[in-house]
Amino acid sequence: MYTTFDPLRAASIHEPDATCLLPDPLDPDSPCDFPLITTRRRLIRLALVAVETGARFQREGMDEDPMAWMLASRDIFDGRDAVEAALELQHCNRAILLHGLGLGLDADPAVIDELCADDPVETYAAT
Repeated sequence: MYTTFDPLRAASIHEPDATCLLPDPLDPDSPCDFPLITTRRRLIRLALVAVETGARFQREGMDEDPMAWMLASRDIFDGRDAVEAALELQHCNRAILLHGLGLGLDADPAVIDELCADDPVETYAAT
């Protein structure tokens, strides 16, 4: 099931007055829009997380709105939303792993970081 972005629905996830923080992406640009300076690499990370999120929601037949997931604050991102957090490599990796493995819609960042670690902690005794 595919749903369209509803800024009022996304804003109501945490704060009823958050509509001013979530501008409708289909409205024209405004002089009041908050400027953000970033790099192309960071924008590609954001696009990657957005694509992975949408693909997972579709693959698993979730009723939730993937855009609402992207805009809600998450423990996995240390309380930030995916739109902001995914610009950073660590948070991008966390989101990709969360969705790739289907580990729920949020997770303890320490658990996800352990799964991402190059040198996994030995949990089994050597035989």
